[in-house]
Amino acid sequence: MTDSSIVNLTLSPDNPVNCTLINDEGKTLYIIITEFQPKNTFTTVRNDGNEVIASLQWRDNLPDRVTLGTAKPISLGDWMKKSLIPFKDDLSFSDDQGRRYKWKGNSPGRNLELYSEEDKYKEPIAAFHKRRRLPNPENPKGEPIWTTAKLVLTQRAVELQDTVVTSFLFLEKSRRTNERTSQNSADVRAAPLSVVGQGYRARDQGIGI
Repeated sequence: MTDSSIVNLTLSPDNPVNCTLINDEGKTLYIIITEFQPKNTFTTVRNDGNEVIASLQWRDNLPDRVTLGTAKPISLGDWMKKSLIPFKDDLSFSDDQGRRYKWKGNSPGRNLELYSEEDKYKEPIAAFHKRRRLPNPENPKGEPIWTTAKLVLTQRAVELQDTVVTSFLFLEKSRRTNERTSQNSADVRAAPLSVVGQGYRARDQGIGI
């Protein structure tokens, strides 16, 4: 990302379904809250004016359902469409002017990056930087230093900031869910028979930390 006018949105905490997004000046720009219920779980995204700009209905056996502003709910897969093999992890959507964008990295272990068709998908206009553990040179055996999780936007991405933020949050929720599912499957395969079947349940469905 070579744009000199970068906007950083820090996830506090590092949980795309329950957090605030804070800019470099310390202002809260978005509030994301999820209500976990037995049959209906919803994630709501509000801007700094407390307006609901989007919501996501979680569904176990079908694609999640997204509502953008006052529009009718649609399947998340109808809004962001998967690319064909071999790029099945890429997802594309269009803005209200018909310009196309593509999220790459929607798979376990990767970072999401957003590209624009206008520049032939050469350079990302937005990217997620995961929270990372760093060594502590002053006390190597003590508490580590952690970077913050943040969504980085170029000025091009700021032009459709609400859409970028919403699509990122909902995709990162999906990516982390899939990542946790893959890890749980590996854990179960590696676990002794005595513990298999006792149930694995991660905090926030494995999405937060």
